Amino acid sequence: MLHTFAGTTGGAPQATPMQHTNGKIYGLTPLGGSTGNGVVYTEDLGLAPSVKLVSTLGKVGKTIGILGSGFTGTTAVKFNGVSATFAVVLNTYLTATVPTAATSGFVQVTTPGGTLTSSAKFGVTPTISSFSPTSGPVGTSVVISGNSLLQTTKVTFGGVKATSVTMISNTHVTAVVPSGAKTGKIAVTTAGGTASSSAVFTVTP
Repeated sequence: MLHTFAGTTGGAPQATPMQHTNGKIYGLTPLGGSTGNGVVYTEDLGLAPSVKLVSTLGKVGKTIGILGSGFTGTTAVKFNGVSATFAVVLNTYLTATVPTAATSGFVQVTTPGGTLTSSAKFGVTPTISSFSPTSGPVGTSVVISGNSLLQTTKVTFGGVKATSVTMISNTHVTAVVPSGAKTGKIAVTTAGGTASSSAVFTVTP
């Protein structure tokens, strides 16, 4: 039994308990307490403190909010191990900008009290800026340029999946035009989402 509800400790809990970034569990009851109007109760299960991301998805350059505690004196914020610029707004709130080399993963905040890890992963949305060549037959190797491409899981040509994909860096990936490919946009899917090219790749005979 985690919590006993009786009289002053509350009664008839209805709302779903939630975990605070300090690791403790908090909940509400509509009954009980010193006035009979309910209580806010808490349970400490020994869970480690964490940080909560206001947004869990975004492109390089996006500024996101991070909630937590003990942020005053923070020395570093990292997106999946890549250092980011940040600003401490309050002891419980800071902002950080998704760095150029970031990949999808957990966000870590280093504070005077220790390093806190986000409760959820942040997905870095990929972008496609260009590709070369812009046309070619099945079997053509196409270099796709953009950002956040290091975790590429799929590339399609006109909706047809390429069977040969090679990740060169976070800004470049190559894919071979597959059999059955159609003239259309190139799409790249990563752990952070899917990006489509603004231009069309033309499949030639």
